Amino acid sequence: MKQLTILEKFAIVVILSRIMRADGIIHPKEEEYMNKVYAELGIAISDMEDITNLDYIQAMSIVNKMEKENKEYACSLFITMSKADGYIHPLEKLIIDQFHTTIGICKNQNP
Repeated sequence: MKQLTILEKFAIVVILSRIMRADGIIHPKEEEYMNKVYAELGIAISDMEDITNLDYIQAMSIVNKMEKENKEYACSLFITMSKADGYIHPLEKLIIDQFHTTIGICKNQNP
């Protein structure tokens, strides 16, 4: 995997947040996984304000422009988030399917 830019990291977090909130319930396992991703990506509390300035459409556009290898990495994070609470909600699956359809990632990893 190539080094992610700060915007790519933020885009991934925005999409993970969308998946986490899709079913209307934020499960402790989802929060735990999100904290793990923050650490893995090197995102600090001080970055949160900048992340909230990025909307979902912008985040999808950023992910769309990422290198293929980085898109696949992002997809693996998205799918793991959708499974974090032990149940893949249909709305979580819908978000993953959007990536399959519009960006061409998550094809072979679909939950």
